[in-house]
Amino acid sequence: MILGVYGYQDSGKTTLVEKLVCSLSTKGYRVSSVKHTSHRTSVDTEGKDTWRHSQAGSDPVVFSSEIETSLIKHSRTPIDDITRMVMAEYNPDVIIIEGLKEGSFKKVAVGDLKPTDGTVLTNPTLKKLVDYVETEVAVERVLKKLPGLDCGKCGHDCEGLARAIVAQKHRIEDCAELAEVDVEIFIGKNKIPNGRFASKIVNNTVRGMLSSLHGYEPDKDVDIHLHTKKPARKNRT
Repeated sequence: MILGVYGYQDSGKTTLVEKLVCSLSTKGYRVSSVKHTSHRTSVDTEGKDTWRHSQAGSDPVVFSSEIETSLIKHSRTPIDDITRMVMAEYNPDVIIIEGLKEGSFKKVAVGDLKPTDGTVLTNPTLKKLVDYVETEVAVERVLKKLPGLDCGKCGHDCEGLARAIVAQKHRIEDCAELAEVDVEIFIGKNKIPNGRFASKIVNNTVRGMLSSLHGYEPDKDVDIHLHTKKPARKNRT
């Protein structure tokens, strides 16, 4: 899940983030964090080798040492792109964003301020915040196992069923479209919902076609990427 923590300067948001990260990581969750600031500042220093690389035209510049790896990109990157990159590379359970109150992600307000859109908690205790995050992570884990069709055959949409499963009011087997085989279909970066019938057809069709190819192993996962080529430009005469 992605959770923002925002508030005025010296409101205690960094301390809350620090305690939240510590509590979650101690419990075994994979946690990543993003520190956002509205100031025009840089972690790079003029005159350093990395700065000289960027001045020469390299973007990004990666600093690598025996204790640290830092990626420095000298241009603004939208928060959605940052979280997608972190998710794709490190697959954390939680990404915590400190200092940014805009965005479609859920947020926690700290201090005496008017909550912005998407705020789910205001000045929570650490225990309440940890409990909230653990519940949301559990719901996301269940949602990944559901087909995403929102067909309503179980009496809920997929998120409603996932929350009922986490609350131990339902079982995942109550999903009427739960597939017997694990098939994921993506168009670009968007996952396409597919139920029991579609998953079976895709699995059997693809594996049937691949069975005649050298190197195919029926008990191995299969990833296929179909790329759309852009039409060639016609030369103008």
